[in-house]
Amino acid sequence: MKKWMSMLLAAGMALSLLTACGGNTGDSSTADGTSDASGEEAPKIVLISNQKSGDLGPVDAMFEGAARAEADFGVTVKTMEVTDAASYEEEIRAMGKEGYDLILTTFSPMTEATKAVAADYPDVKFAAIFQNINVDGETYANVWDTEYRGEECTYVTGAIAATLSESGVLGYISGDEASGVCEAASGFMQGALSVNPDVDVKFMSVNSYEDPAKAKEIANAMIAEGVDAIQTDAGNSQIGVIEAANKAGIYVSGDVSDNSALCPNGFYAYMGIDFGENVYQAIKYFVEDSFPGGEHGYMNIASGTYYVDLTLLDALAEALPEKAETIAAAREVGEKAIEAIQNGEIEVVHDIEPPSMDRVRNY
Repeated sequence: MKKWMSMLLAAGMALSLLTACGGNTGDSSTADGTSDASGEEAPKIVLISNQKSGDLGPVDAMFEGAARAEADFGVTVKTMEVTDAASYEEEIRAMGKEGYDLILTTFSPMTEATKAVAADYPDVKFAAIFQNINVDGETYANVWDTEYRGEECTYVTGAIAATLSESGVLGYISGDEASGVCEAASGFMQGALSVNPDVDVKFMSVNSYEDPAKAKEIANAMIAEGVDAIQTDAGNSQIGVIEAANKAGIYVSGDVSDNSALCPNGFYAYMGIDFGENVYQAIKYFVEDSFPGGEHGYMNIASGTYYVDLTLLDALAEALPEKAETIAAAREVGEKAIEAIQNGEIEVVHDIEPPSMDRVRNY
């Protein structure tokens, strides 16, 4: 792909010279793998999502990442939405038959279909977003799959929460107890303990990502037990937690999106995930001939995929001037934690077992 990129740049320079001299360059296109002005065939890239766009979340972010790659690398990325699980393999295979050079698929429901087609098209590159393929002794030389590690992000929010807390009792409310949730809750506990070795973190699961009412009940019960800062990891259920925090006047951190409008005097952070960066990186690796096929990648703070928006603390300090000093200290703690994670000074333990403060204390 480096050759194609070099040819594209050279063609662009030649085109500029011809235009300046009044030359007639004719018509050319790089869409759908057709030839560019240099005569070199442009790469064919497709992003296949198993969820619909318009979600103001991961899929929209992925499509944005593809658009950013188009602008930066001069490629064209076809986007598809295939929501019928029975059609995953058929649609992916159709792209292989059509001669696509890079096929990106999304989330674990597409894993088996991606593996099946990748095995039959060894010359095609596959980027498996948020999937586990090159693991447990399996290796697909033409597949780069990426795992998301949220525990680094929650380490930061846990450290901030422990700094903000007056009671020393924090809460973590999740949608379920899947491994990804457990590792994130463990990360929160680790971050909190880094600030206050005597802190306590209460963990509860709603057992649903779509039950704000139950989540609110759990949050209110925690608040009654002295919890004054809660981290959510519960999808739509988080709304109930945030509402309870707003009414009780305590701190709360959300998951994935900024819901500070629901709790302007207490919403201090959220676990930001930029799925678009993963898509952008895959396309960048491909066009630069550095595609990490056969590797299992990790998306985390260091990769720029996860982030904590510390500016929310600035807004909180303005809303709560009487607590501005504590909030400023919390922001500094967050900044230092992010920097230490990025440079390797802090290595957050990856723990997928059900969250336990006793176990985390003994890491």
